[in-house]
Amino acid sequence: MQQVRAKVLNAQKAVHETFFSVKDIFEKHNVVFTIGASLASAAAAWAGYTARQMHQKKVEDRLNSIEHAMATVHNLEEEHVKALTSSIGVSYAACAATAGTTLVIGYGFGFRGGRWFTLRKIQKQQQRLLNPRTPIRLSQVLRGKKPAGETPNSSKVENVNKVLEGAQSA
Repeated sequence: MQQVRAKVLNAQKAVHETFFSVKDIFEKHNVVFTIGASLASAAAAWAGYTARQMHQKKVEDRLNSIEHAMATVHNLEEEHVKALTSSIGVSYAACAATAGTTLVIGYGFGFRGGRWFTLRKIQKQQQRLLNPRTPIRLSQVLRGKKPAGETPNSSKVENVNKVLEGAQSA
């Protein structure tokens, strides 16, 4: 039983030491790791771009071979093949309508969310100023005493009211 306990304690110490040594290395060499992470990110982006380009080339080669086969095997005219394989464009009106709708909806959500966030932040500040917290000590809990709270200054209350009036008028 003691051997198992000793192994567990040794493993725990090894994990603890490893954690703190790695933490120390990261703290001392944070610039090196930042630059390394940036380079790794750039390399991943380049690899993704290269893979995309290679895939695009393969797809285009395959489409060209299909076009060639259709033109030679089925004796279709060139205009007919181009009509079948040409890409379908998106009209400018549809693009503008989509962009406009997205802009209006996004602005509406942003305005509503921004207003809600601001009012919520002001309410939290008001609660903090009006109800300051004092730390509760264990001895006070054991004796059954309530912690003595500070009474809010009248200037703090006036400042909160001014901020709220300014936020509601906006």
